[in-house]
Amino acid sequence: MERLQEKRLLQELMRGRLSRRQVLRRAAALGVSASAMSALLAACAREEATPAASPTAAPPAAGTPAATPTAAPAETPAGTAELGPATFQYEEPRNKGGTLIEGSFADAKTLNPILVSDTASGAVSDLIFNSVIRVDPQTTEPVGELADKWEISDDGLIYTFTLRDGVTWHDGEPLTADDVKFTYDLFMNEATGSPRRAEMTERIKTVEVVDERTVRFTLNFPVAPFLVEQMVYGIVPQHVLQDVDPAQLAQDPFSTGQKGRTIGTGPFMFEEWVKDDHITLVKNPNYWEGEPNLDQYIWKVVPDATVVAQQLKTGEIDYGDIEPSQLEDMRLQPNVNIYKYDTFDFTFYAYQLDPEKTTIFQEKEVRQALLYALDRQAMIDAIRFGIGRVAVGTMPVMSWAYNPDAIQNKYEYDPERAKQLLDQAGWTPGPDGIRQKNGQRLAFTIYTNAGNKIREQYVAVFQEQWRQIGVECTPQTEEWNAFLDRITGTKDFEMFLVGFSWGVDPDQSTMWKCSAYEGGFNMNKYCNPEVDQLLDEALRTTDQEQRKELYTQMQNILMEDLPSAILDFPQALSVVNKRVHNLFPNDVDDRYNAHQWWVES
Repeated sequence: MERLQEKRLLQELMRGRLSRRQVLRRAAALGVSASAMSALLAACAREEATPAASPTAAPPAAGTPAATPTAAPAETPAGTAELGPATFQYEEPRNKGGTLIEGSFADAKTLNPILVSDTASGAVSDLIFNSVIRVDPQTTEPVGELADKWEISDDGLIYTFTLRDGVTWHDGEPLTADDVKFTYDLFMNEATGSPRRAEMTERIKTVEVVDERTVRFTLNFPVAPFLVEQMVYGIVPQHVLQDVDPAQLAQDPFSTGQKGRTIGTGPFMFEEWVKDDHITLVKNPNYWEGEPNLDQYIWKVVPDATVVAQQLKTGEIDYGDIEPSQLEDMRLQPNVNIYKYDTFDFTFYAYQLDPEKTTIFQEKEVRQALLYALDRQAMIDAIRFGIGRVAVGTMPVMSWAYNPDAIQNKYEYDPERAKQLLDQAGWTPGPDGIRQKNGQRLAFTIYTNAGNKIREQYVAVFQEQWRQIGVECTPQTEEWNAFLDRITGTKDFEMFLVGFSWGVDPDQSTMWKCSAYEGGFNMNKYCNPEVDQLLDEALRTTDQEQRKELYTQMQNILMEDLPSAILDFPQALSVVNKRVHNLFPNDVDDRYNAHQWWVES
């Protein structure tokens, strides 16, 4: 059952027209297993662009964020649109009231945070509910939301949280530790059907109420990312749901949307849901961080990316994502700010390392030569319209484990070095210019999914640039389901190109561990016990600097072995109407300060 659910989620993510913000929310919503779902295959809308022309006391809640070092502004636009600031800049509200409308490709499926497994549901429920911990979008560090402070035992097994005083549900009832325990009991109850159950039960041993404001979690083993992976889900009210059969929770009006029953502790309260059209929320005047500035927030379903862009221009929606191909036109609009920012997404190709399927990539010199032969910066400039970064190592720029200066093999474009490596490995040019060794030609097929314009262009560049070093590559595109089955089911490939998305925590076990070949996303049968050891040690080490060093060691092994080639980290583009203030698009959590959003009258 878990494997079927995992495959269904992969289908939605890799094929869907999802923004990176939305994918991240879905990433937080997935919990098929700790090993399988710490990273998600991503097929974002920006990948579908039109082809290019040629102890911890909790820090303050994230309402007053620090400056971010990672957001990247777009270049100076040619027209009259303005750049969104690269760091959050709080503006004292000059107006109270009004409505903010966000455009989305999809409608929600549920409003219950325990059951969320889709993008839209997570985005809306984030405004209704609060979690014990939230991830600071500037630092990617855990900060207290409902928790005022927390303590971690020396052995890393016991987490004790103290809840903020004075937090109330939308109906006025006080939040207590019983609500937290009740919520996590539902997460781990098989009858509930939560997509996070497997990971929760794997990691959490017990949840105990110490007193009205204190709750204690005991783990089965130390988990370094416990705060940012298990404690970031919305808490639900025990007094509303205690008499509901967990097996009927999905059908209860609390989950499907009923004014007065769908209640949380968040900045906005549920008002109305017109299926496949919009969801309306109204401000919570008693919100614990302060009364929100907006009167209303509307999640508007706009299923076409072109229509989203058009409605951003006309002002019919205030906030939405655009594709790189739409950037130049959007720059001409006088009423918007454009934000370009780093993401956890990446594009990669994987070599088949199972010798029973092919022997062509068994030598690391061949794998290394192919990456040296690619001009990745030129590909980003020409195909992604410059909206992305060349990957250095396996960690995204957003990660606290990003350490590019310590990466030994950066694989900068060097076709001569590529030829030397192939020569050293004994692959010599044949009569037709294609290299051969022991009667075998250095020729193979690379698969990707049909209709993904960026990936189709990438493999065309591979074919051309690899030919220049004496390698024959034949691109092959397949309909999505067939492609997915090839790379995750039969694993019948020589090479494939696809997208992935790391989580906020830098654990990458699901792609690199030997055991991840069955049930994870190690689809090419890479196995290095030294990498396994480093990943295991890092996952159980709570000291961040130690973890960073372990992940740097891991990356240097991976960049030498090169079982897969991480090519780039695409950036995202979001557009916000100039009448909207204090909304800061980012790849971690753009809702962290929703109570501070305000619009001009």
